[in-house]
Amino acid sequence: MSHQTFFDLEVPALLKKLEANTENLWGEMSATQMMDHLLAGTHLFMSKQLVDLEVPEEKLERYKAFLMSDKNFMESAPKPNPYKHYELKSGEDMEKLKASFLEALRQFDVLTKTDPDFWCFHPSFGKLNAEETRQLQFKHIRHHFQQFGLLPRE
Repeated sequence: MSHQTFFDLEVPALLKKLEANTENLWGEMSATQMMDHLLAGTHLFMSKQLVDLEVPEEKLERYKAFLMSDKNFMESAPKPNPYKHYELKSGEDMEKLKASFLEALRQFDVLTKTDPDFWCFHPSFGKLNAEETRQLQFKHIRHHFQQFGLLPRE
């Protein structure tokens, strides 16, 4: 499946199945916290914010190879340190969070397709171009959708 099909069709369809009381299969986040986390992550991916690299530079090639592979993030993978306290804490209800996330995802999609100089810096993967950031977004959303049973764990 292409990133475009996933962002445009699958994400909105799967979000219709998510309720505020949907139980997680692992981790500590509630469904509302997860949506807030995905929204915050999408804003971070577009922020051009530089953060400290958390992996040795000599391992970046291996980490990026994992990112670009079809392998899932591990269950209960910890948030990178710079992002541990970065959530919007909007207090919005689930439907508003879903709508805000879909709008942010649309903006992310347009930006990564139209800005030839797009970049994102991630503490585990270093500086990413648009294609790499779209893969990160794809994997990140899938990871959390699997966490809440919206997608099967492969």
